[in-house]
Amino acid sequence: MELLRGALRRERVVLGAGLAATVVQQIAFLAMPWCVQHGLDEGITPGDSGRTLFWSSTTAVVAVVMMVSAAAGKWWSGLAAHRVAHRLRADLAARAGTLDRAAIAPFGQGDLAMRVTRDTEMINAWVQGLTRWARVVVTVALVLPAVGAMDPPLLLVLVLAMPVLGLVNAQFPGRYRRANERLSTAHGKRADAVEDLLSASAAVRGLGGEQVLVRRHDEVSAHVTRHTMGVARVSAWWVSAPPAVLRVAVAIGLAVGGLAAIDGRITVGSLVAFTSWMITMTVAVTVLVDLLVNRGQARVAAGRVAEVLAAKPAVAAPADPRPLPESGMLAAVGVRAVRDGRAVVGPVDLMAAPGELVVVTGPTGSGKSVLVRLLCRLDDPDSGTVHFGGVDLRLADPEQVWRRIGVVPQRPVVLSGTIRDNVTLDRDVDLDLVREACRVAALDEFIDGLPGGYDTVVGERGETLSGGQVQRLALARGLLAKPPVLVLDDVTSAVDADTEQTILRRLREWSPETAVVFVSHRSAVVAAADRLIRLDEQARMEVVGG
Repeated sequence: MELLRGALRRERVVLGAGLAATVVQQIAFLAMPWCVQHGLDEGITPGDSGRTLFWSSTTAVVAVVMMVSAAAGKWWSGLAAHRVAHRLRADLAARAGTLDRAAIAPFGQGDLAMRVTRDTEMINAWVQGLTRWARVVVTVALVLPAVGAMDPPLLLVLVLAMPVLGLVNAQFPGRYRRANERLSTAHGKRADAVEDLLSASAAVRGLGGEQVLVRRHDEVSAHVTRHTMGVARVSAWWVSAPPAVLRVAVAIGLAVGGLAAIDGRITVGSLVAFTSWMITMTVAVTVLVDLLVNRGQARVAAGRVAEVLAAKPAVAAPADPRPLPESGMLAAVGVRAVRDGRAVVGPVDLMAAPGELVVVTGPTGSGKSVLVRLLCRLDDPDSGTVHFGGVDLRLADPEQVWRRIGVVPQRPVVLSGTIRDNVTLDRDVDLDLVREACRVAALDEFIDGLPGGYDTVVGERGETLSGGQVQRLALARGLLAKPPVLVLDDVTSAVDADTEQTILRRLREWSPETAVVFVSHRSAVVAAADRLIRLDEQARMEVVGG
């Protein structure tokens, strides 16, 4: 709940304005039966047209006040709610962007999407409904004294209904919270299944795996349906049982009030006002139930959002980071990585001076991609050190490390948007620089042949591009930043030999001062190396050239 309290503190002024407007709205709403009562008793019953006109005019003024205050309360509460939801979405996106692979592993992509969308919407609904508490409080605070002043037996009917109402309401919050937690978990699992179905179905279609993904989606969807019905059952009883108590009270009150009117203790106008206020109390209880339901949903949603916001990356900035030089040598000394008690790479020594092309090669499973992550400080080695310009990367701010050491991964991500968007990542970069990066990546001729050129929209996840085109697009993205060190993880594995030679030649010409670490098993890349490091299956290195 601390997350929700902090969100409310930041919006206390706007929420306070919405609360004040809602108080005025509810007072005006409760004044309507009172105006009708006096119109009946002072105007219509005695046949006084002047008093009838006065109270009808007063009722119209009260209605206008209620309309204006209701609009203001809705506006301010909605403004606060949308600000809170927007801030939470921004915080979630920012946090997810800083989490590394180890920190983000407990959350699936679909589950993260549900936390950003469904959970923040639940918090939005809760914040927007907070001002409705004023309606409940004002109703109880005004109706009880008004009914007591009208006729004590009628007040007794209301007072006796309250403990019954509280007892009925107490049965539901815990059950609803547990049911909603199960539903939220099921929604997250289904979102992961949808993500897998959309992204992997084409890849496994030829292997007969599509039906497996569909069947998995059907199973988790069935779980969502079952848990949705569980929430609906609890909610249905919670929404219907408490108002039923007050409806019975209305019937009893009508009988008691009718006898009082017959005996002359109250007027007909008072009976009409009492009936209206009893119905209003029923509405207030319904609103209260909705608020308690929203509160339960918001608590579950806030807990799920807080889990992501509390996650910490395994690779974190030190308390007092050391600055990295603008350029320098990348050096790995005795680096070693251990996974599940087994060394997957190392110990490895590597040096990449400005202008050098250092090639790392080795068979599958020798730890090449693991070494890439260590060189860029996407992971920290279990032993040994990685330096840039003589500074241990663990002593520097990771953000600065990633500006000095760029990486193009083996499996790059293509975003929905244009080719230019994918190269620039929406940064404001001159088109000439984008063209140059694509030229070095040997992607320029392909782009120039497209009808939209650099503004051509690529399909989601690059479905309209071949594997080689995706690799070259990612290479152009890495080249655009022009870091002092560029680490390439097998970025030519899907291109033909002629294109690969073109990339290697242009890469050497592109920036003579850039150190390039190229992970590859391709013979043309190995032949172009200034320094060659070969990893064997036992993750030991052997320098065979340089």
